Amino acid sequence: MIPTSIKESEGVAKLAPPVHAIVVSWNGAHLLPDCLKALLAQEPRPQVVVVDNGSIDRTAEVLAQFPGVEHLRLDANLGYGRANNQAMRRALDAGVEFVALINNDVEVERGWLAALLNAARAQPQAGMFTGTLLFRGEERVNSTGLVIDRFGRARDRDFGVERARLSTQDGPVAGVSGGAALLRASMLRTVGLFDPAYFAYYEDVDLSLRAAEAGFGCWYVRDAIARHRFGATVGAGSPRQRYLLGRGHLRTLAMHQPLLKAAALVPLTVAYRAAVKAPLELIRARPSLALAEIKAAGAGGVDALRAFIDRSRQRR
Repeated sequence: MIPTSIKESEGVAKLAPPVHAIVVSWNGAHLLPDCLKALLAQEPRPQVVVVDNGSIDRTAEVLAQFPGVEHLRLDANLGYGRANNQAMRRALDAGVEFVALINNDVEVERGWLAALLNAARAQPQAGMFTGTLLFRGEERVNSTGLVIDRFGRARDRDFGVERARLSTQDGPVAGVSGGAALLRASMLRTVGLFDPAYFAYYEDVDLSLRAAEAGFGCWYVRDAIARHRFGATVGAGSPRQRYLLGRGHLRTLAMHQPLLKAAALVPLTVAYRAAVKAPLELIRARPSLALAEIKAAGAGGVDALRAFIDRSRQRR
């Protein structure tokens, strides 16, 4: 299990705000003001922590304008999951009831946190909560949670649906997106934090699946609205995103699919990326994406092998 504490928390629980909101940022100074203003306008007001992932831009200068926001500086870019873990451990040590995770390119609307907290109290069996994530500047859906297909691939539910046509109601969902989510602290103490083997992408899928295996469901709350500048950090459809998605998928496939199925699907997925998807990208005159597919197949295959080893150790 990924450790959840760095020190004892006796005597501090009563002093802690019920929610710590964590924003991980890497060279995202231009995104932070809108994100933080929206968070600080929430009721109840959370304790907001920005985890600065080794930024070299104006992040420190921007955060100086928000004296109520804690600035947690890291020496290097640890990736999304490991950076969030740094702040989540501190939150759990402070005795919080909930941890909110918000991307720096997300702005939550008024009532977002209250809607999620109300759902958390009404659904004590659930450990992870997500709302309706819209594309910023549009009335179209980015995500209402995650769905996972039979090949272990995760995608955003209702992606691209016009808001006026959205029919999905409150209820269980296979997983939550780490872009804007509320996590129950008791769930984190039971199942652990993000797996540090993921740099970015699929760590939220892995945590959702681990939570489900431990009996904590994921829950969608329609009225918890947030808006996302899609791809503002990594770049939508970029080689970097393609590489990280492919690599994360292979590790998650090896960790969570039934063992025999995973043993068959991992080599097939590696071969498909290297022998089918990469040549297709070359035919489309996109060599950088072809290289990303090959690199994802190689690194993801190694990660999957490590995941199989981890599973064998857990079974002992």
